[in-house]
Amino acid sequence: MAYQLISASIEDEAWLERLRRDVYQELFMATFGSWDEARHARQFSECLNRGGISIIEVDGARVGMIQLFDQPDAVEVGEIQIQPSHQSQGIGSRVLKDTIARFHEQRKKLLLSVALKNERAYQLYQRLGFHEVAHNDPPTHMAGDPLS
Repeated sequence: MAYQLISASIEDEAWLERLRRDVYQELFMATFGSWDEARHARQFSECLNRGGISIIEVDGARVGMIQLFDQPDAVEVGEIQIQPSHQSQGIGSRVLKDTIARFHEQRKKLLLSVALKNERAYQLYQRLGFHEVAHNDPPTHMAGDPLS
């Protein structure tokens, strides 16, 4: 599957907000019992302020985003979101596998966290070689070490 990563700009903010709402609504309900608009707005603002966002396009259509923070010895995956209509098609897996390969070549580990109730993502991260390094309620922090 071919995809492109395109650096997000201010013009993408409305689309990114809608994506986040669509992706996280079910997870918010499972984790917190109801939708919390203030929490959504705060977390979306924090995500935007951190930067490092690339939009994932497949066949010219926007299907998701990934947020990466490059550090001297590691890369943090701040977020990866795939539109619900495009989930379970291997897009997130492909993007993460390519990201892992790129940064393992640089001998950097990848770091990420996963929400407590996000079992599908947790299982994907385990299949991709990530392991749990810390557990805070609600996120679980995971790492994938560079290849030997």
